[in-house]
Amino acid sequence: MSRLLCLYKNIKNERGASSVEFAIILPVLILILFAIFEFGLTYRDYLAITHAAREGARMAAVGEYSETEIRERAYPVSPSSISISYPGGTEHGEPVEVQVTFDRPLHIPLFDIKKVHLTSKARMRIEY
Repeated sequence: MSRLLCLYKNIKNERGASSVEFAIILPVLILILFAIFEFGLTYRDYLAITHAAREGARMAAVGEYSETEIRERAYPVSPSSISISYPGGTEHGEPVEVQVTFDRPLHIPLFDIKKVHLTSKARMRIEY
């Protein structure tokens, strides 16, 4: 009987239980931390391409810059991912549209999402 009582006392001993619980929760916490960090970087890039589209539309609207100059000044995208269009023509008061696309790579462990496709479009009236 004393042996059974001793075994029961050892089972009720909770030393180290919090370490085991922490070891179970730690990967989830790290995954959440990575996701928050990647979301912040992705949002930063979205704001950057939105700004690039707006600035490109403004540069095209005032008419002092060529399409090559507009494409070269865009950050953080390559010039080939910028499209400039004049849906109503190139006369005064007609709209000019600048669309910027960017594929942002993601680095979240255990997830198969490789990149996020970001797009931003700006439209302004031609002033020249």
